[in-house]
Amino acid sequence: MPGKTFKQVRFAYKNTFHSPPPATPPPLSFSASTVPSSLGPITPPHVAHGLPGPSPFVMGTSSHSSSKLPPKSPSRYSGHVQPHYYLERNGLGWDMMDHPSMIIRKGHPISSRALREPATNPPLPFMIITTPYLPWSIKVHASNGSYVTLEDIFDATYRSLRTNISQADFNSFPSQNDQRRATRAYEQRYRRHRNARLYEEEKRSGMKRVDFLMGHSRFEGISNNGRRPEEWHLHVT
Repeated sequence: MPGKTFKQVRFAYKNTFHSPPPATPPPLSFSASTVPSSLGPITPPHVAHGLPGPSPFVMGTSSHSSSKLPPKSPSRYSGHVQPHYYLERNGLGWDMMDHPSMIIRKGHPISSRALREPATNPPLPFMIITTPYLPWSIKVHASNGSYVTLEDIFDATYRSLRTNISQADFNSFPSQNDQRRATRAYEQRYRRHRNARLYEEEKRSGMKRVDFLMGHSRFEGISNNGRRPEEWHLHVT
């Protein structure tokens, strides 16, 4: 690969999680290694913003990547599990680059009561979500200790996609064309900010998993893959 092709690609140690922007957007907050599960405003301690260099991000302490899956069954799942109707195709509007508080349904934010509803029928204690765009899965655990809620789905998805990628992750693309498409997605992500401070901080935070979607960041629902009740596909456009 020519050395000058991707000079603008950045990789960072720290994952960043955006709080929902008010009328005048505040500076972004940078997250420490542990993050809360709530979808409310995320305000971790301030961290100095140095220019990140190409260095791998170690995910060993992440709750989404370190949790063990239940043992796989060799037989096809014969039951019937349905997603919450908010999670069906066109059930809501969400660009997954944005904080889940920006999700709307029929032009209105989702109520806190709805967010606490089970994500599936029957309810599940654990879900794993995949998409062909990502080499990683999104693991969703029940924050209430009983069943996965809509809030759990949105929170886990957002936080997983805000995880920084490493140089090795970037090199894992099967082609230079895919690398270019992911780089364009990264550039479009920080260029959409009109506020100069937000623009610079998002740019410095480096490439993230959401950029692997190569611009297909609109949430279009989830569907069970038919093999096991906890295995789901993420649909994007």
